[in-house]
Amino acid sequence: MIEELYVHKIGGIRSAALSFKGDFIVITGESGAGKSSLVRAFEFVSGRRAQTAAIHAGFDEASVEAVWNEERDGERLITKRSISRQGKGGCLIHGEPATVAQLSSESLRLIEIQSQFAQLNLLDSSRQMQLVDSCGGKELLETKGRLAEIFPGMLAAEKEIIDVKKQMRLLESELERAPEAVSAIKALSLYPGCEAEWNAELASAEKQLEEAGRYDEILERMTGGENGDGFADQMSALLRDLYGIAPDESRARWTELGELALSSLQELFSAARSELGMMPKDELEARLDRIEAKVGSLRKVKRETGLRSDDELMAYTDGVGRKMKWLAESRTGLERTQARVAEMRSEAGALARKLRALRERAASEFEARVNVHLADLAMEGSRFSAEIIHHDRVRASGAEGVVFTLSQNGLPPSPVSKVASGGELSRILIAIQASMDTTDGGSPDGPPGALVFDEVEAGLGGRTALLAGEKLKELSRKRRVILITHEAAIAAMASQHFVVKRAGDETEVFEISQEKRAREIARMLSGTESEEAMEHARALLRLDGPQDRG
Repeated sequence: MIEELYVHKIGGIRSAALSFKGDFIVITGESGAGKSSLVRAFEFVSGRRAQTAAIHAGFDEASVEAVWNEERDGERLITKRSISRQGKGGCLIHGEPATVAQLSSESLRLIEIQSQFAQLNLLDSSRQMQLVDSCGGKELLETKGRLAEIFPGMLAAEKEIIDVKKQMRLLESELERAPEAVSAIKALSLYPGCEAEWNAELASAEKQLEEAGRYDEILERMTGGENGDGFADQMSALLRDLYGIAPDESRARWTELGELALSSLQELFSAARSELGMMPKDELEARLDRIEAKVGSLRKVKRETGLRSDDELMAYTDGVGRKMKWLAESRTGLERTQARVAEMRSEAGALARKLRALRERAASEFEARVNVHLADLAMEGSRFSAEIIHHDRVRASGAEGVVFTLSQNGLPPSPVSKVASGGELSRILIAIQASMDTTDGGSPDGPPGALVFDEVEAGLGGRTALLAGEKLKELSRKRRVILITHEAAIAAMASQHFVVKRAGDETEVFEISQEKRAREIARMLSGTESEEAMEHARALLRLDGPQDRG
C-alpha cells in the first residue's frame, strides 16, 4: 500500500507531501480548492495518461513520487514520474528508468483509483470477469493462467499449420510437372558450359557436312561419277592426244610429265580429304543427327520450363530437389504439429471446462458477497447477480462472459447499467470492492493494497451515506482506503484526515486533527464554524469538548 506521496507542480499544487498512517484516510476541502489535483497526482504516478495541461501554471515541469510499504533490496519501493511542457517525461521504479507501461503494470497490484465515474467499470465485460475471478481463489487463477499461457502457442501452431498447408499447396501446384522436366533435364546429362560446347559441335558438324558435300561435288566433277566422263578422263584423253603429236625423242618425257600431273591431282584430292578431316558422308550425317537431337532436346526443355540456359536448368533441378525435400520434411513436420495442436486443444478444452465450472462457482460466491454488502448499504430489496454466459468458442480468457444484473422489488433482472441509479451504482461499486477483498491487499493474486475513491459516495445522503462510510471503514481494515469526500459523516469516521485549501493561486494540502479537524467537519456540515456546528462535529469525532483551537 502507499505510505507517502510527494507532489510537485501538479494542477494548483506547487508542492505537497502526504504521509499516510491511517487505514481509512479522508481528504476534504471546499469545492474548487484543488482536490482534483490530488486525484491527478495519484493517477499520474500510477501510469495513467498524462497531459501537459496538468502542470502548474508558470512552471515547465511537474513530478509525483510515491513510497510503498513493499520492500525491494532492503528498502521501501519508490516510484516516480515526471513530465515537461514539451511533452517529454520519465519514469523511475526504485531508481531504475522505466516505461509508462511498466509503471502502470507495477501500479496495478499496488493501488486502484476509483473516481465517481468508476461505475463505468461495471459496464466493461472484461472488468466484470476480473471481478468474478477475484472470488475464485488460487485454483481458478492457476487454471486461467495456464489457459492464457497455452492459448497463444496453440493459435501460433494452428496458424503455422495453415501457412505450411498453403505453402505446400502452392509448391505442389508449382511442382506438378516438375518430375517430367527434371527427368528430361537429367537425361541430357548437363554439365557447366555444355550448351555452348554442344552448339559449337553442331556448328562444326554442319560445316563438315557442308564441306563434305562440296568435296563430293568437286570430286564428281573431276571423276565424272558413274558416267566416267569427268575432268580427269577428259584430261587423260587430252594427254593421249598430246602424246600422239610428240616428237619421238620427247614422247617418253611428255608421257612421264603427264602421268606425274595425273598422280599429283589424285594426291591433291587425297590430301584435301585428309586435311579436311573428312569422314564418310553417312557418318557425318549420323553425327549431325545425334548432336541436333541433343541440342533440340535442350532447347525443348528450355522452352517448356521457360529457362534460358544450361546453368538455369541445372539450378532448377537442384531447386526442385530442395523443394521436394522440403515437402517431404514438411509433411512429417505437419503431422507432428497437428498432433501437438491436438494435444493443446485437448488441454485447452479441459482447462476451459474446468475454468467454467470454477467461474460459475466463483460467480455464485461473488454475487452472494455483493448482496450481503448491499444489504448493509440499505439495498435489501435489490438482488445483484453475476450471470455467466456460455460461448461456443474457447478463447485465451475462457469460453464464457459475465453480465451483472440487478433485480429490484421482485422485478425480472436487468443489466445493472439500465436499472440502477447513480447512488445505487455507487453502493454497488463499494459492495463489489468489499467483495473482492479475499486475500491480503497487494499480494500477486489479490487486489491492490490501496484504494483511492474520488467522491464515490456522490449521490448518497443521510443514512445511505453513513452506511457507505461504514462499509468503506470496514474495507479499510484490510486495504488502505483513501477517500476524497464532501460528506461530513463519512469524513468523521476516518483514522487520518487531510484538508485541501486554496490560498490565492496555490493549493495547500496538510494533515489536521483534533480541534482543527472539528472545524473542518463543522464547515462540511453547515458551511460555518457556529457553536452548534462545532458541537455536532465534536460529537461525530467523539471529542469530549472544546480543544486547543490551534
